[in-house]
Amino acid sequence: LAGTCGYAVEASDNDMPTVMEELKMLQEQRVYDEKRNFIRMKINTLVQVRSDDKEFMARCKDLSGSGMLILAEQALTLGSTVEVCIEPETEKQQRFRASGEVVRVDPVNPSGYILGLALTAIHD
Repeated sequence: LAGTCGYAVEASDNDMPTVMEELKMLQEQRVYDEKRNFIRMKINTLVQVRSDDKEFMARCKDLSGSGMLILAEQALTLGSTVEVCIEPETEKQQRFRASGEVVRVDPVNPSGYILGLALTAIHD
């Protein structure tokens, strides 16, 4: 078999899903995806984060109409309110400002955290 990159891939008939199994997997994925009201956009840009007495820069990894996933050097408290701002990188872009709540805090290495934010308001 040719792999997606053009490399030969060894597979037996036992390893290959049937057409019906593939259709079922695709249908299950579609049902899961449709549970989201907004599409996630993968981005990799700086975001200014402000919460209580903390203010710092972080890296926004994905953004949707209802949330944001950021990589930060500082942890925030679950349930705390935040304000975020992404400055435009070009003249054609607009500043993005929003308020939200911290709904996820996961350590990813000794000096980093994945922060999930549920956006509660998007500002002009």
